[in-house]
Amino acid sequence: MDSLHYLIQKSLSNSNKNLDKLPKFFSQDELNKLSQKSVSIVGTNGKTTTATVLNNILSSKGLSTVLFTSPHLVSLNERIQVNKEMIKDVELDMGMQMIELFEKENNIVLGYFESIFLIAAKFFLDEDLDIFIAEAGIGGRLDTTSILDSRTVCLTNIGLDHTELLGTTIKEILIEKIHVSKKVNNFINGSEVINNEYKFLIKESLHIEDEQYFLGFQKEELMNSVNINYLKSNQETAKKTAEVILKYLEPKHYLKNDNNHLNNIHNTVPDGRFQIIQESPILKILDGAHNPAGVEAFFNLLEDRYGGDKMMNFDCYIGFNKSKDFAAMLSIIWLKDYLNIKVIEDN
Repeated sequence: MDSLHYLIQKSLSNSNKNLDKLPKFFSQDELNKLSQKSVSIVGTNGKTTTATVLNNILSSKGLSTVLFTSPHLVSLNERIQVNKEMIKDVELDMGMQMIELFEKENNIVLGYFESIFLIAAKFFLDEDLDIFIAEAGIGGRLDTTSILDSRTVCLTNIGLDHTELLGTTIKEILIEKIHVSKKVNNFINGSEVINNEYKFLIKESLHIEDEQYFLGFQKEELMNSVNINYLKSNQETAKKTAEVILKYLEPKHYLKNDNNHLNNIHNTVPDGRFQIIQESPILKILDGAHNPAGVEAFFNLLEDRYGGDKMMNFDCYIGFNKSKDFAAMLSIIWLKDYLNIKVIEDN
């Protein structure tokens, strides 16, 4: 599988940006179909959790799906799920053959993220599936996934991350994120904070009316806890997004408040997001928080779930990418007096 090897090699080099060229990979009819049948998930944190829960809900209603997320934990196949199953190597290889041909015809070299995304979108089209769920990368307006121009866009939250690319204020980052599509018909806002501060800005910027703007959170649930449970918040956002999507499909698909049916689906989370890998004899939790807001959210949930009157002592193994704001993350971790901090060195 030489083409698959070529894809893996791309992960070792700097990402290329060919946003203006990417639409040429599809016909105009295919681009129209992607716009109509996709949902874009944007935000600073919680995108993968929201996208995964949304995928589970839609699948449970009998819809066929492709789920595109990033990054992966073990295998790059994790980034493309077809009907809740990871894409096969042979399918990735076939997709890369099309990528190589496209590169030669247009005299360009696509980046790793660009290549995987195009494979996911093309597979969705070729298999004639129902819904393409696309988690945006770093940005929105200039993100690879923006070529979808999704009619439905879901925002999880906004924090200060990748400020060198997206802007130095919440408002600037918000504007970049929500403009992942130029054809928004339905917008789901999963952040109460962003809703309170920027609701009118969002509607004006996207040229949408009240009936096209939906809240992806429940105030009652969030206020019942001293520490906001970010998993529940993301799950609620996914549920509302599913309701919006299903409302515009056949009536038989419409999602009602069937809590017994949704409980197992609604409470699922992807690997690496507050993942409890062992309960006893020693509690072990894995989490991929990679910015200050994510670290804060992790410890809020940890303290809410295991705190009580007195937190138990935890060994905390941490590692940072040098491009991240590790000083700000350490300032949060350092204040947790119940932690024995251990730094993971990259050998």
